[in-house]
Amino acid sequence: MFDKAQGIFTYTLTGGTLTINAADGVTAVAMKLTGGAGTYKGNKKIGSLDSIATALAIDKAVTVSAEQTKYIDSFIIDATAGVVEIIAR
Repeated sequence: MFDKAQGIFTYTLTGGTLTINAADGVTAVAMKLTGGAGTYKGNKKIGSLDSIATALAIDKAVTVSAEQTKYIDSFIIDATAGVVEIIAR
């Protein structure tokens, strides 16, 4: 039996960016580019390597999730040149 409700965020991002921070309480986000160009980028550094933006492919969904007790932080979805459908929890 479940004892907690969970809200779901849905949005179509057109010609702009969305930054997800820990304060937003997001544990998973799925993105799908439906037109133009779009990217996503994390903030984690591994060794001497910084995160770089990764291109989304049209009609291919990408899901990013955090560990069970953590929130996604400083994650950027960029649709300044496109349209990205987003669903997050």
